[in-house]
Amino acid sequence: MFGGEKKSVIHGAVDSVIGERAKFKGELVTPGAVSVNGGFEGKLSSEGEVIIGRGSKILGDVEGSHVVVSGKVNGNITALQSLEITKSGRVNGDLTGGRISIEEGSSYRGRVRVETGKSEIEEEIIIEDKLPIA
Repeated sequence: MFGGEKKSVIHGAVDSVIGERAKFKGELVTPGAVSVNGGFEGKLSSEGEVIIGRGSKILGDVEGSHVVVSGKVNGNITALQSLEITKSGRVNGDLTGGRISIEEGSSYRGRVRVETGKSEIEEEIIIEDKLPIA
């Protein structure tokens, strides 16, 4: 269901799905979980989980409680609780989150800001592999 990566929604069912052959352009705001498996251009904001499936391409900013990236994102990602970039994930943009996990084999370029309640840690990390972000 999520493009080959077996990632599940942390707190409940997926409320909104952008299918593999679908393309969305604009602003999507939702209180529920979102799964993006196709193309998305604009701003995506969810109070729940955001799952960016393998093979998906996002051009724009992403906000969510928990965010899992297995596709490509050209934009900034903000995760209030946790952010995971899987080995198939490709990100070009700044990351902000409470807990950030970048799996070996993924590609990432940008700044990382970890916010854990009272204290805030900011570190610039640039990780690149041989696969270009398109």
